Amino acid sequence: MKVTIVDDPPEPVRRDINPRFRSRLPVIIGRACDCLVRIEPEIKKLEVYLREFAEYLDFEIEKVRLEIAKTEWQDRVDRAKLDDAREWLAKLRQLRKDFDIDLMTAPSGYIRSMVDRIEKLFGAIDVSQC
Repeated sequence: MKVTIVDDPPEPVRRDINPRFRSRLPVIIGRACDCLVRIEPEIKKLEVYLREFAEYLDFEIEKVRLEIAKTEWQDRVDRAKLDDAREWLAKLRQLRKDFDIDLMTAPSGYIRSMVDRIEKLFGAIDVSQC
């Protein structure tokens, strides 16, 4: 059996940055993390309510869709009422399409990933409170 020794990847070369920026960086990131720690639980609560709304919206869409299907098979169809229902269904579907829960609750995950990237890029930042 042949064993190949793989060297650890070299540490990335840290570039010099403005000393004022270097000194402010931990403070900026620390304060951002403090804010993130406070808003994250609220975002999780918000997600619960947004998902509940989405479930009700899905139900309404299905209800209107079935109403339209039922109306279309009737002997006498009120054309204005049917068109109104179709228009309402289109608006509901568009709202549902635009109602992206992941997008609305993404800030905390996105901020965390950016803090990680900043820490990797600039190093020596204590991000333990994030």
